[in-house]
Amino acid sequence: MVTHYIITNREVTSRKSRNYIAVNDKEYMRKDGDEEARHNLRYGTVSFDPRKIKKLSDFKVNILPDVATETLEKYAEGEAVNKKVFPSTQIFEELYKSGVKAKEKEDILVFVHGFRNDLEAALVALGELHKKYVEPDDSPIQKIVLFTWPAKKKMLKYRSDAYDAEQSGFALARSMGSLREFFRQKFVAEKKPGCDQNIHLLCHSMGNRVLQSMISSLMAIEVPITNIFGQIILAAPDVDYDAMQEPKPLYKLIDLGQRVHVYFNNRDLALEVSETTKNSFNRLGRWGAKKTDRLPDDVYECDVTETSDAKGISNQVTNHSYFIASESVIEDIKAVLSGNSSIFNF
Repeated sequence: MVTHYIITNREVTSRKSRNYIAVNDKEYMRKDGDEEARHNLRYGTVSFDPRKIKKLSDFKVNILPDVATETLEKYAEGEAVNKKVFPSTQIFEELYKSGVKAKEKEDILVFVHGFRNDLEAALVALGELHKKYVEPDDSPIQKIVLFTWPAKKKMLKYRSDAYDAEQSGFALARSMGSLREFFRQKFVAEKKPGCDQNIHLLCHSMGNRVLQSMISSLMAIEVPITNIFGQIILAAPDVDYDAMQEPKPLYKLIDLGQRVHVYFNNRDLALEVSETTKNSFNRLGRWGAKKTDRLPDDVYECDVTETSDAKGISNQVTNHSYFIASESVIEDIKAVLSGNSSIFNF
């Protein structure tokens, strides 16, 4: 069994029903995503056997509301004090301690899934990411943090998912604010040592709309947009192809990380449907940036149109999930996460 982390604004309730799965001793999470995005976040873990990642029952989810509980903390001098602990802070602390203790590079990958990902699909994607980016010895990734938002596994619910993606961006902004405060407390107030561990970000498809909304929300609530991530990967981004031009929010994305790589495929059937039936603009994940001369420094475009090694008939037809289906793209992303250049950047 392996364990990774989960952050979610999906619906959680005390009602027990066949449409829900248990996520702790008292609460249940909706399976199908047929709900509205919440602003309240929950944090927890996902455990599974990497050899069994085909259905929802293969995963054990344990999440809690981000509400403080008091614990008695003892110090060396014998003094004991009550300390409030939030689930979010506890997870941040676990990841920080693993980074400090790491003898080798043990990076973290934050993953935001896209459209048509109900809870089962999101967890299966997490399992695939583990197999492709954690198990290989040449990958720097050790832990994955899944941000799962209430997408539905229904093609006709595109506009509903688009709305929920934008609402979920505000929730994710709050989490980024909490992470930034954790760093400030740890490194400034407590003067704790840093570590060589990097936090990377991978957003797929409509997950990039969540990211776009997150940056807008950070600006709205006046949280400084500062370097939190190492490498930022936009895979098949379902946003307008001018989304990274000033004054649009994603223009500021580079301020959140060291480098940004945008992967696109001219034959992406999912994005072809998106731009011809749902949106008035070409998609960034199908054509790349509208005007490359207006991209910020350290933003790189990666054209994977000519790749033909995607596994699975569905992936070969749609050319949309190459970040977990194409070995050549997976190898390239691992290299980028390790700080190297992409072979698809021309």
